[in-house]
Amino acid sequence: MSNMKKATIRQVQHHLAEVMKWVEDGEEVVILRRHRVVAKIVPPGRTSETPEWPDFTGRARRIWGKRVRGKPLSRIIAEDREERL
Repeated sequence: MSNMKKATIRQVQHHLAEVMKWVEDGEEVVILRRHRVVAKIVPPGRTSETPEWPDFTGRARRIWGKRVRGKPLSRIIAEDREERL
């Protein structure tokens, strides 16, 4: 984050054209509020660090196959609620 431009919310409010020029020139701009990052503006075509999520569905299918055996969750919840009454 050291090579990114930084701007406070107040600077963005008062100097938006300048901040947008930085972005047009290819800079990523971090927006700060009270020294904490609240937003990041990146040029189009560049993506921010997006996490690669695991394939949860594929993992579940490898473990249980196409259909999970046992009672449906809705039935388990309904039975649990009946026991409390």
